[in-house]
Amino acid sequence: MRITLVSTYTHPIALGMRYVSSYLKAAGHDVQCLFMSSKRDTARADFSQAALEDLIERVRERDLIGMSLMTNTFHRACALTERIRAAGVKAPILWGGTHPTVAPDESIEVADVICVGEGEEPTLQLVEALEAGRDPTGIGSLGFRAGGPFGAGRLIRNEVQPLERDLDDYPFPDYELETHWIAARDGLEPARLDNLRGTLHRLRIETTRGCPYPCGFCNNAALLKVYRGKGRWVRTRSADNVIAEVRQARACFPTIEAVNVVDDLFFVRSEEEIEDFAEKYARQVNLPIELDAFPNTISEAKVRSLSRVRIALISMGIQSGSRDTLKNIYNRPTPIEDIVEGMRVFKEYRIPTEYHYIVSNPYEPERNVIETMRFIADHHERAAVLRVFPLMFYPGTPLYERAREDGLIGQRDEFAYQYMYTGGLQFAKHDYLSVWLRLTLHLRNVGVPRWLCHRVIDFGTARPTRWLLDHKWFTPTMYALWQISRKVFRNLIYQPFIRPFKYLRRKPRYEELHPEDEVTLPRNNMAAATAREREPAAREESRARRRAAGPQPTARWTVPDVNLHALRRRGVVLAAGSAAESEVGAKGRVPLHTLATSSN
Repeated sequence: MRITLVSTYTHPIALGMRYVSSYLKAAGHDVQCLFMSSKRDTARADFSQAALEDLIERVRERDLIGMSLMTNTFHRACALTERIRAAGVKAPILWGGTHPTVAPDESIEVADVICVGEGEEPTLQLVEALEAGRDPTGIGSLGFRAGGPFGAGRLIRNEVQPLERDLDDYPFPDYELETHWIAARDGLEPARLDNLRGTLHRLRIETTRGCPYPCGFCNNAALLKVYRGKGRWVRTRSADNVIAEVRQARACFPTIEAVNVVDDLFFVRSEEEIEDFAEKYARQVNLPIELDAFPNTISEAKVRSLSRVRIALISMGIQSGSRDTLKNIYNRPTPIEDIVEGMRVFKEYRIPTEYHYIVSNPYEPERNVIETMRFIADHHERAAVLRVFPLMFYPGTPLYERAREDGLIGQRDEFAYQYMYTGGLQFAKHDYLSVWLRLTLHLRNVGVPRWLCHRVIDFGTARPTRWLLDHKWFTPTMYALWQISRKVFRNLIYQPFIRPFKYLRRKPRYEELHPEDEVTLPRNNMAAATAREREPAAREESRARRRAAGPQPTARWTVPDVNLHALRRRGVVLAAGSAAESEVGAKGRVPLHTLATSSN
């Protein structure tokens, strides 16, 4: 079948969609991926007219259209779906990703089909049913809109399928650039190493799936409910399988200079597994690597093993320094002692770190916020990357349900749909104490002594100070001062006096040369097209010039010719020398039903 997968995210990573694409391609189907990237700090559908027109032309003759979305790209997905239907495209539209999983009722009102949870196998089963002319409405994990194209007179929501245990069986994500297209101002451009905005400079890789902790603010709590009784939730890939993916990517794309592990819980592995991974990674890859850590899973032995690897960054979610907030509001089983121990171990082994906090929580008493400020003053001892996020009520999370019951939000938290985690939003949702918490973090980050930080906290929380400053104008004023100070430091101090000496010993990394392309704060930095380039012939000429000028792959990334995972699911085994194996070798990718027939 001919399938088009559309990413609604502002950055062309879309790792989950790449897995689905690879799974379908390896099963013998024709798949193209369209990455509808956009500007930084927006959840709006601000696609260019040329990109939308190219999108319509590319999906017009397809048999199925899939879209991947999160809550903050919901409006973008709605706009694309509406535009496709208005153009008269007949193909059914399937939504998948986090938002259809945690907010299925809202999603099924728009899409023809939704996929709840992991999408590789359910999507393939849908494609097989459509190709064979069978009724697909009984496929597990899928939901079908009432009155949609499948003749369902009522809403259909099927139970999710059991979880897949062996992640090593899955094909690697799809990086076949010749079938990928990127949104730009003058239309959809063929994917290149220099227009993927760092996707193949800093390789994102998934080594585990699932998280066992039902934190009240995290959509993982919703996923745990969805998959209860459906198999083991936390699953890991083997070290050999992970390293094979990185090595294949490096062999194809010379631009890769770092690896970013996107797992919730890389450290969930045992100390022996971490040691095995570190030894193999250091010997076979040895690229800088970024990891996430949950405080409960950190041990000195694990960090000691990883210290032999080139650690670029370890990110740890602290969220709060208050026991009451962690236990009774966030339902986060994290002892303060484990957080402090993790920070100590990172310091001892000189690991670059990033720490996350959540603020502006209407359920958190002020005394708990002040307790977190005291924690920061006492325990932050070295420079780190700091991220302070306002609490968002994401659909399906326990705090979302609580906020709806208490009337704090309506049917949904509009901030979660309309904004992304950027500096402007963070300050927009900061309350008075959140500003002082952020200030305390930055003071400790630049080495201000503990005692002085405590005095700053005393001053900021004192009754006279609050009487004078705790007003609506305080947060926007502090935000303006923060922006001005950043610009002054960058332009008058960093650029002329620090940056020239920073790269004397090494060349700058991609993200240092192009900070606007970072996935955490994605920005569309594509140059504006000239009027002449907007003409179709000139557009193609311009694209050809850019393709020739930029870095080129050294080898072609290839998806496997056969989907072994899908075959095993269907009880098909390819024996050495069998007719089915010969057919794969002779024809390349062939549909699964052909292989099933050949093997019988």
